[in-house]
This record gives sequence, structure tokens and C-alpha cells, in this order.
Amino acid sequence: MTRVFLLLPLLLLVACGQGGSAASGPAASNAPKVLVQVATASTAGVEHTLELTGTVQAGRSVDLVTDVPGKIRQIPVKTGDAVQAGALLARLDTEVARFQYDQAEAAARLADLGLSNAQREFGRAETLHQAGSLPDQQFEQARSALEMAGLQRAQAEAAKGLADKQVRGSVLTAPFDGVVAYVCCEEGEYFNPMSVSPMGGAQGLVGLVDLDTVKIDLEVSDRDVGRIAPGMPAHVRVDVVADRLPPKGLPGTVESVGLAADAASRTFPVRVVAGNPDHVVRAGTHARVRIVLERKDGVVSVPAAAVVRADDGAFVMVAADGVARRTPVVVGLQGNGDVEILQGLAGTEQVVVEGNFGLPDGAPIEVAL
Repeated sequence: MTRVFLLLPLLLLVACGQGGSAASGPAASNAPKVLVQVATASTAGVEHTLELTGTVQAGRSVDLVTDVPGKIRQIPVKTGDAVQAGALLARLDTEVARFQYDQAEAAARLADLGLSNAQREFGRAETLHQAGSLPDQQFEQARSALEMAGLQRAQAEAAKGLADKQVRGSVLTAPFDGVVAYVCCEEGEYFNPMSVSPMGGAQGLVGLVDLDTVKIDLEVSDRDVGRIAPGMPAHVRVDVVADRLPPKGLPGTVESVGLAADAASRTFPVRVVAGNPDHVVRAGTHARVRIVLERKDGVVSVPAAAVVRADDGAFVMVAADGVARRTPVVVGLQGNGDVEILQGLAGTEQVVVEGNFGLPDGAPIEVAL
């Protein structure tokens, strides 16, 4: 009996050990899949950019005024109208100015006639004086009359030119193709260009902007300004119309880099210009500008989120055949959101970009759609 009781615990232990070993096999093969998100490696290139913000301005913007004051007779345009160079924007009442011009023109003709007569009289006097038939005093009088007639003619021409300017200065035309930004007054109002306030609001009778190009003035720190040079490419992104722009925004260029810092902000002015042929981007909107400091084309790259850095080096988790494989990589240029892969990938692999931290090598995965 003693032997029987000693063997029973032993048999029970063996039975339990076999049962546990049999259960571990199916458990390992049925391990739950880890839900991950993946992205495909690319060979499109990597950009290292500097992102700055600024306010969009029209490529050209002018506040137009008439040369003379007067009552507004006609304003054939309204805010938002597209106009061509030379188009009529406003006209003042020119009735009085035209009367003044007609008067000045008549005076100029009289002055021409007086000058012609004085020239004939001087010519006759000069001939007689040379022949000794005309006293010196009368000759000098003829000379003075000629000079006086010449001055009167010049005065009349100046008055005519001023009157002409009064007429032409009453008409406002577009200096370039553009869009009417504002019209400050109504027909029938009196407009005086000297009363326009430079402190805000409308700066002229009509405002005109050219939105075929836009410019963004940026403030750059002394740490970054040395990395920027005129001609560098840039991307201009305006969030409010992002769905109507290319994925990276409007392509632009650094136009100028200031050499002197602002005394108050200690930042340097940098201007970026970009084409805006469809006028999608409007003046006054907020823009995010990425200046391309360095670009490499035709290199393998992955999203920055795919790269995991460990003590033994960087790696990515490559999704293949339903599992994640740890793949060591050597990284290069690091751009905004992308990382160049110098070694380790061919450029066609799918890499895990979400769920990769702590993911074991060979772990079963399910790709989220």
C-alpha cells in the first residue's frame, strides 16, 4: 500500500506536466494580431525645410488717386472687378477744367501770333539799324518787344499745359492688369487727394491689386537666416484653401534676404514670392511657408514615424506575409516628415508607421484599412 500512495502523486505530476505542454503549442500559434498602420517606402526624394509663417500680400498693390480734386462724375468699377491696364476706374467732373483748357489754348494762339509779329518787327528794325536808318533806342525797343513776346508765349504754353493736366488728372486709369481691391467713394462725392489719410483705411480713391503672384514677408532668426539664400525653392500653404492647392502648396521662391536685423525684433526680413494664377490665395490670409534648405532626389525615404532608434542603431518594422520583421537601417537626410534611408531598404517595402514601438520581431500583424 505504501508504494501505491507514493506513485499516485508522481503520476499526477506527470499528467499535469503533459497537459501544460500540450496547451502551450496552440496558444503560441494563435497569438493575437497587432493592429498596425503601414506606409510604402518611396524613392521620390527628401526635402529638409524651414517652416515659417507670414501674411499673404498681393504681388503688386497700389492706392490710386486723381492728380486734382473735384466732384466724382463716374466710377464704372466695383470691388472685386478684374480690369485690364488702361481701363477707366474713375472720372471727375472736368467741365470747368475743359473751359480753362480752351481759354489757355486760345491764349497760347494769341501768344504765337504776337511772337510772330515781334519777330517780323525785329527783323525789319535790325535791317534798318544796320543801314544806319534806325536809331539805337528804337532798335533796342524792338529787341525788348521780341523778348517779351517770347516770354508771353512760354507763359501761355505753361498755362495750357497746366490746364491740360487738370483735364487728364481728373481721369483715373488702371496702371496694370489687376483686381479692384476697394472703391472709397460714391459718384457725386467730392474727392480731394490731399485729404487721404495715411493712418489706415482707404488710402486712395480706388485700390488695385495684382494677384497673379503673391508675396509673403517673413521674420527669420539670426540662427536660421544664414541658411537661406535668394533663389531657394519654397512651398506656400494656406490652410483655409488647402483643398484647392497642390499637396505641398503653391510653389514659390525666395526673392530676397535682408542683411540687417530689425532693431526691435532682432529678426531678418525674408521675402518669398509664389505664382497664384487662379487667384485661389487672397491677400491678408495666413500662410505657412516651407523654405527648402536641402533636397535629395531619387533616394529611398520613409515617413519619420517608421524609424525607431535603439541603442544598437535605427531600424524599421517591415510588414510582409502577415508579420513584422525588424530591419536595421542607416538614416541620412531628415526632412519634414520624411527620413532618407541610406542602407537597409530597396524603396518598395511597406513599413509600420503606427504600432511599431515595442513590436517584437516576427509578431503577427493586421494592417488597418
